[in-house]
Amino acid sequence: MKKTLLTMMAFAAAAMAAADTTIGARELAIGRQVYAEMQRVSGQVDVMQSNLDDLSQRVGRMEGGKGEIGAVRGEIDSLKAEIAAVRREMQKMRQDIVSEMTKKVIEIVNKNNAAQPQPRATTQPAAATSYNGPCKEYIVEKGDTLSMVAQAFRTTVPKLREMNGLKNDNLRIGQKLLVPKN
Repeated sequence: MKKTLLTMMAFAAAAMAAADTTIGARELAIGRQVYAEMQRVSGQVDVMQSNLDDLSQRVGRMEGGKGEIGAVRGEIDSLKAEIAAVRREMQKMRQDIVSEMTKKVIEIVNKNNAAQPQPRATTQPAAATSYNGPCKEYIVEKGDTLSMVAQAFRTTVPKLREMNGLKNDNLRIGQKLLVPKN
């Protein structure tokens, strides 16, 4: 487009120079105005071309950036998947640890029960209901749950609740529980 304008301007300048001798002052003034207008338009075309080049460069950077953004998003998705896998593995490890610790606690409790020649027998507390068999006292330790205690003494959670008049499964460290004598 710029070449076309330059060609037209050159042609207009040559025509004005040639017509300088054959045309009147009015036509010469009009020709000079046309030439000036063509120069102004040519300057505007130069500015527009510069703006177009700048926009093209920016689009190129953006297109290049999309690739980088896509790569970063892909990496983020990959990291999220790895985090989820690690979380699943940690959850499995926690479950395995709890299961293993429960077994060990039961073993220790059973060994302690076997090592004690005469566990002391107690009577039921007033809040307890209908357990008439032999029982002994167990003191709740840190980490104990009602289900762990029930397993250790080969009974059930509902039975322990009944024996001790418990309304829920919550235990306190140091709390005394009646458990069946094994």
